[in-house]
Amino acid sequence: MQGARYESGLDNSPMYDGEFFDTYTTHLMQLADVGMSSMVAQEAYALSKLAAAIGRPEGPILKARGDALSAAIAKHLWMAHDGIFTNLFANGTFYPRRSPTSFYAMQAGAATDAQATTMMNSSHFCIAKGGDFKGNSDTCYWGLPSIEASDPAFPALGYWRGYVWGPQTMLTCWALQNDAYKGNAAVTTGRKVLCSQMKQLMLSQWNEHRHICENYNPHKTADTSKGDCSGSKFYHWGALNGLVGLIEQGYW
Repeated sequence: MQGARYESGLDNSPMYDGEFFDTYTTHLMQLADVGMSSMVAQEAYALSKLAAAIGRPEGPILKARGDALSAAIAKHLWMAHDGIFTNLFANGTFYPRRSPTSFYAMQAGAATDAQATTMMNSSHFCIAKGGDFKGNSDTCYWGLPSIEASDPAFPALGYWRGYVWGPQTMLTCWALQNDAYKGNAAVTTGRKVLCSQMKQLMLSQWNEHRHICENYNPHKTADTSKGDCSGSKFYHWGALNGLVGLIEQGYW
């Protein structure tokens, strides 16, 4: 089970709390994972385009693979009650502990336009509608924590249990850039707001300490990490929190 958790890259995420590993038959974690499934679908689409660009014949096969997985995500992983894509146990019940990986379903184009709007209008991850942090609590001030702020694991924080990570910011923004939602005003606004909040988070540490953090404290004053980074203090992918803003503004 721990090996499967590590394979996700979200080593101690509350999404994988518990023991639900099939030791005897599949040797897999028994969880249909929104984020991992969506990235595999997006990989298939990207490889399909590359195949077409270099004249390889596998393009249609790869696209069909992406389409099939996207359709499965759409069919099985939307939790209508909460209005968000959610991981599913093998027995068909949802495991309603969620992270920003719920938005990766939009990478795969699995969300309908209405579902995308619903997700963007939710308050699961402390993204203020005006990009001004208005309404955010001091403990989930910067937004996009690695587990939603209502999760019981969030207050204690710790690695993937609430800290803000640049790679997750980047992957979420890519999901919101999918052409399938180009005309969706809620998605466009949400993406711009997310980029603004993440840029301000990165600059809060850069201006104060000249640090680019491995991960960032979601608290307004970073009080639980003595006002500083919650991970390594000069780490390359921390700058992705600022890069998304440059991309949004057309500089990249």
